[in-house]
Amino acid sequence: MTKKMQSVLLVFTILFLTSCGYHGMVLLKPTPGADKTYSVTDSGTVEILGQDMKTEPTHWIYVDCEHWSGCFMRCQGKIQSCKNVATGSNLTVDHIMSRAGS
Repeated sequence: MTKKMQSVLLVFTILFLTSCGYHGMVLLKPTPGADKTYSVTDSGTVEILGQDMKTEPTHWIYVDCEHWSGCFMRCQGKIQSCKNVATGSNLTVDHIMSRAGS
């Protein structure tokens, strides 16, 4: 009986932890007719064009969305440029977290 309860508890714990760890990734909608100032990598990171990606920090821009655990846009570049991309795509910026040391 104890092993069965431990197994059930383990399964519920894994399900709970995996459901809490997801944040929806935001797909940007480009503005028609606007100059393209960013590109999106295969991994989903927005890279600001014309900035050195080896020295620029990565930011996680959390935006308002309908997903219960929130949504974010991962962006590499100057923080103001990343905010401009988000607001230019009609996203409301909630808060920004940056990698330590950036």
